Amino acid sequence: MFPVVILAAGEGSRLRKGGAPLPKPLVPVLGLTLLERSLLTWRRAGAKEFYVVVGCEGERVAAHARELARRHGLSVQIVENPHWSDGNGTSVLAMKGLISTPFFVSMVDHLFEPYLVERFVHLVHGEKETVLAVDPRIGQVFDPSDATKVRLDGDRVIEAGKEILPYHAVDMGLFLCQEGIYQALEEAWGEGDGSLTGGVKRLAARGKIKAITLEEGFWVDVDTLEGLKYAKKGLLTCVARSREEGWVSHYLNRHLSQWITARLASTSITPNRITFLAFALAVAAGCLFALGRLGTNILAALLVQGASVVDGCDGEVARLKFLATPWGAWWDTLLDRYADGIIVLGITWGYSHSHDGAWPWILGLISLLAFVMASYAKKEHVLRFGEPLPLDVGNRLTRRDLRLFAIFIGGLLNRPFAFMVALAALSHLWIGWVLWRRHG
Repeated sequence: MFPVVILAAGEGSRLRKGGAPLPKPLVPVLGLTLLERSLLTWRRAGAKEFYVVVGCEGERVAAHARELARRHGLSVQIVENPHWSDGNGTSVLAMKGLISTPFFVSMVDHLFEPYLVERFVHLVHGEKETVLAVDPRIGQVFDPSDATKVRLDGDRVIEAGKEILPYHAVDMGLFLCQEGIYQALEEAWGEGDGSLTGGVKRLAARGKIKAITLEEGFWVDVDTLEGLKYAKKGLLTCVARSREEGWVSHYLNRHLSQWITARLASTSITPNRITFLAFALAVAAGCLFALGRLGTNILAALLVQGASVVDGCDGEVARLKFLATPWGAWWDTLLDRYADGIIVLGITWGYSHSHDGAWPWILGLISLLAFVMASYAKKEHVLRFGEPLPLDVGNRLTRRDLRLFAIFIGGLLNRPFAFMVALAALSHLWIGWVLWRRHG
């Protein structure tokens, strides 16, 4: 993978006028600074060699970059740009003599969903010309009045600037720079335009710059406090987005978990500790259910739903702060199964206080098997057949979020055992239907 040059030399005057006390690269966004988020996003895309160009408050930004390199094990070289006030094109020119083309360029204040950068790296593979990433979703761009517009002829950039009309897309601040970029920037600077857009204009006039269109994913240019708020909201939506999540997670839990995640992200709490917190809530709920009284059932129900909401926060924080690991996902899965078992045991125990005989325990065991097997059947199907089960109604009705929500409702109505058994019967029926359909 080519080296990545991150432009972090600007003053960020509009953000500071809005009240941000830090240099722009050091501005925090949900637990990570803009510079840290940029570095980790590119590392996710496969980058191994980084150059950070500093200018305004360069020593402070450089110190932060070195700390990030040490903390995350990155190869980061600091490059000073004494002409940073002339425009961001001079920051790319500061690389002349240090690295030759090709190399990637990214703006520190342009925040991307990791998928977008990964997609860009994939699409430019093998390109021999300078490439600019553009977004054709003009109506969805935050603050389009300040965006750099791009006019296209097919996949060729023919004009760029903030005032051009008509235009077809918006410059996203992602570049693959090839031979000729330094010359174009020098010419533009010599004519009084030290911006990167100035170099783009000259390459466009020669037919030497290509556009790659990225039509999916979230990104934003963080120039103002309003942009910062938009960035936080967009990132939270991205990390919570999942095609396979259940109805309760999508329509209820995510709204609550995102609110919690936004606050946890700025702390030092780790995703694995959040996983354990969700487990502890479930254990407490199981113990309260075991008492078998109306008051304790209601409190247990609230804890069950609380555990369901918090269980979504660990993954959100992990993805938001680039802390997701296979071990963490495995730990989460194991504790979820133990939590399910403890909740079933507690409900069964509490119900057995007022119902003699073995049948409450038999139904409790059948319920536990249903909940474990519903999860196991889905994971085994992927392992054995290489594809997930269809995301149909039965699949969604047997997901953990709906199961816990049903137990929550049952607890509030002082009928947790009846709701648990009903959900277990539904799970067994769905598993049987899947087996019959697959065999057929």
